[in-house]
Amino acid sequence: MDDSYSMDVDDLFGDSEQVALPVMSSPPITGLARRLDDLSASGCCQKIAWSKNGCVAYISSDGYGVNLRVFCRNAATGKWDLGKDTELDTSPGEDEFPFVHLSWSHLGNELAVMDSAGHVLIFSCSLVLDRMTYMRADSIQPEPEVAAVVGMHWLAILPYEQKNHIAWSATGKGDKWDFKIGSHTFQDAHHPVEGKASLIYLKRHGELKLRFQQLDGSWHEVSTVLGPMISMREPFTHAAFASNNDNTLLLAAYDVCSRLHLYRIEAKWTVPPSRPGHPAKHFDKPDLEVSEIDVEDSCYPISPTAINGDLSTGPASSIRIPAQLTHLNFLPITPEKNDGTLPTIQAIFSTPPNLVSLDQTHPQQSPCSIIVKWEVHYLQQNQMHSSLDKVTSKKKSIGSVPGRSVFVLKRQPDTIMHSIILAFFPLWYNMLLAFCYSDGTIEFRKRATMEAISPDYNTETVTSLSQAGFSFTPLDPSLHISLSPNHCMAACMQQDGQVKVKSVEYAYGSLSSDEDDPKHSAALAALVLQFSSTANQYFSSDDIFAIIGELSEKRKRDFIYLMFQGLQLDVDCGVDDTTNPNKSLVLLGRTPFFVKTLSAAHLLGLQGSVNRSVTSKIAWMILNIKYITQILTTIMRMHGQIDKNPLRPEVVPQFVGICRWIMQFMVYMLDELIAVGFQLKNHPPATLDRASLEAKVHELNKPALLILLSSFPRMMMKAWVTPLGWVMRTAFTYSSSSPTPEIRRIYAPLHQALTECPFDWRIFETVLSDAQSQVRGCYKRANLSEAQRNECERELILGRIPDVLLPAAKRLVTETLFNENQPNGCLLDRLDVAAVMFFDTTWLGLQHSKRATEWFDTHIVDVSQKMIIRGTGTQTHATSPPNPNSQQAQAQAQAQSQSQSQNRNRSDSIGGPGGGAEDGPNAKKKGGSAGKSRLRRCTRCGAFMEDVVQGMPGYANHHVSWLMGVAKHCVCGNSWMLGEEKARAR
Repeated sequence: MDDSYSMDVDDLFGDSEQVALPVMSSPPITGLARRLDDLSASGCCQKIAWSKNGCVAYISSDGYGVNLRVFCRNAATGKWDLGKDTELDTSPGEDEFPFVHLSWSHLGNELAVMDSAGHVLIFSCSLVLDRMTYMRADSIQPEPEVAAVVGMHWLAILPYEQKNHIAWSATGKGDKWDFKIGSHTFQDAHHPVEGKASLIYLKRHGELKLRFQQLDGSWHEVSTVLGPMISMREPFTHAAFASNNDNTLLLAAYDVCSRLHLYRIEAKWTVPPSRPGHPAKHFDKPDLEVSEIDVEDSCYPISPTAINGDLSTGPASSIRIPAQLTHLNFLPITPEKNDGTLPTIQAIFSTPPNLVSLDQTHPQQSPCSIIVKWEVHYLQQNQMHSSLDKVTSKKKSIGSVPGRSVFVLKRQPDTIMHSIILAFFPLWYNMLLAFCYSDGTIEFRKRATMEAISPDYNTETVTSLSQAGFSFTPLDPSLHISLSPNHCMAACMQQDGQVKVKSVEYAYGSLSSDEDDPKHSAALAALVLQFSSTANQYFSSDDIFAIIGELSEKRKRDFIYLMFQGLQLDVDCGVDDTTNPNKSLVLLGRTPFFVKTLSAAHLLGLQGSVNRSVTSKIAWMILNIKYITQILTTIMRMHGQIDKNPLRPEVVPQFVGICRWIMQFMVYMLDELIAVGFQLKNHPPATLDRASLEAKVHELNKPALLILLSSFPRMMMKAWVTPLGWVMRTAFTYSSSSPTPEIRRIYAPLHQALTECPFDWRIFETVLSDAQSQVRGCYKRANLSEAQRNECERELILGRIPDVLLPAAKRLVTETLFNENQPNGCLLDRLDVAAVMFFDTTWLGLQHSKRATEWFDTHIVDVSQKMIIRGTGTQTHATSPPNPNSQQAQAQAQAQSQSQSQNRNRSDSIGGPGGGAEDGPNAKKKGGSAGKSRLRRCTRCGAFMEDVVQGMPGYANHHVSWLMGVAKHCVCGNSWMLGEEKARAR
């Protein structure tokens, strides 16, 4: 080819210039466009919600059903997940309108369900999380079918949300941390009656409604309108409420013309004071007073020049960004001092998801969300113009005229987020903000600065789980997301209604080892900090334990020890009765934190049904001792002077199981003490050191010695003496010499339960007295301060024997058992050792063996009533007899005859008289009085109780009412869910 021909081949094909290929972003999640349309049409379209007590509610995929799923632990595997679906009975609703919104009350006891026509249904939890009852409201007038709800708000519940202890931070190193806890009183709008709930909501055309509970728990309603009725052409689309910190509410409402309206709402309640001894009467409906404060035009995202305040570019600076409002929130002031926050209206606008563009010359814009905020300033403003000062005839200056208080909206700079926000949650007293995006990410930000919270490697100060290394990894994108009470788990739902649970992950490895890493210590402190915050807000903490995973024994002890510090829990009950004698009573009745700490210790060492570590068993024993003592003291006090008033017959049925548990627990305690003593009998007392004794207790897994050394359970067991003596006298008298057979029939099971102990129960009381004398002597000789004694008591609960109490511990397992030269002889001389050691206490659930595992696979024990309710030896209650000619009476007589013939010491052969075929596991109850009886199961420890309801055979109405009071929660303090029958427990 001729060299003069020099055409550039690259230029021929146009390759001399670089061509930028468009970046193809991943397609949007299926259904995203429709979800954004729903969010822009109404401020009430939340399809899934996680309550603060651990129950997830969600609307079915077709929109005409609501399902409940309880977050619970599988006792067999130890794994946490959502339980099975339970369909909510929404039959009171109108089937022609789909449900569009769910909202739980602050404590999680009530659920509001709304449909597309604006009907609001309220359901209340009935003792178990996944059983809710429709609460009919006394409505003023029927709901119009074109007025959807656009915003709602639950008012605060007294006293739970009035004063809280806020866990701010933890500082320390290793296993020594100090927790900064401060009290704060909130002035939120609230229902004036303690424990009663109320909610307020706005409908599309300006109708404002307040639903509230009366003194008897019934729901009523009052309504008003926001000034003149809003035009049909300019209705509201979104609304949000916030506390004004003066017992009133602020309302922000957004209309179709992009205007933002600000209102102030005050409810005038007239609740008369309660009078002791008089029945509560209905109070008058409150008056709703609404005043319009301000109206803001052009409330939408605008171009960056206008956002930055640069108005030099003229009209171009106010160009509207094409986006639709998807979320409107009203954030109140925070309890943090000097953080500069004010009541803030937050509007989230989202751009529509783009389809793949065919024009490759223009880069595709990724959809995103834009946050627009207005701060609500409360100012003193003078309404008179300053030019009036020039008027010579006036007598006062303008400045001397008092101004009036006004609310002013001040717009803040807009914030563009990286993706579309599908869900938003204000957390931790509105100081943290959680954003859930369409790309599957979940992000936490500080409200004051909008700074994203991420691990900062600070191992000496922790403020949150996110800062300490816990974060959500990118999830599968979901249309509907709800966070757990402690925002460490997310329930994600797609269009098909399938719900999956995702949890945060720890960024620095695993907490299961004893590796000495400061980051792990900080992570434990952060978990305890979050637990402390939860405990002070009455939230469920199950989701926290779900993310902890397996821990080493050392880390378990460290975690529980930090809980004592984080909750500022003092468990010392004093050296003698003159030093704070009411400390044990405070721990007994008015300190739920103690139960929460013990519940955590029990859970961390629990495997299966009965396999517990020493620390777990100690916690479980103390929880049961506390529960039993509360019942004993309550029943004793309700009888007044017990030396004059015998135990009433209507109280006896619910008391039988309690007394049987007490007597057999005494046997179990002495059995453990004797077993440890025999193991150490050949060990010279002089060389028996703390480590050897403690190791033997853990080797045998028999912590009765530690229970006797610990002041709280010991004082609780000593409190049994007086009521037990009283109950025994009554039971013996009325079961043997009652004037009527029916009275004898009622008291006979109680007398039997109290006489099953193979020794005089007062021997156990002498052991308690000896232990108390020895422990107090050790404390006095060491001259320990209250703080030092508190430290010792914590060590005992954690399965350790403090050095100062070693003399008392050695005496209890040596001289108390074997020294015959004592003034009253040794313990083994005063009882039949063989009868104690062979007495079957398996049903107590405190022994781990193949036999115990098999027994609990084929039996179920009611943890609240302390009775066997499934399996061989199922126990029933002796109740007032029905018509003697009825089939039920004949069945009861037959069951009584059978149970009285069974009088052996085996726990699976104890049958209480009075129950018939209708009382057994296959009984039928309908509407509470027929159909198959059901079980309740603890969401955490898996313990069972009978699902007792009004009208259930074998349970009188006052018995059911009593159980509703003492068994609202499991003995470990956690909620109930409906439980399934065991296949082998029949």
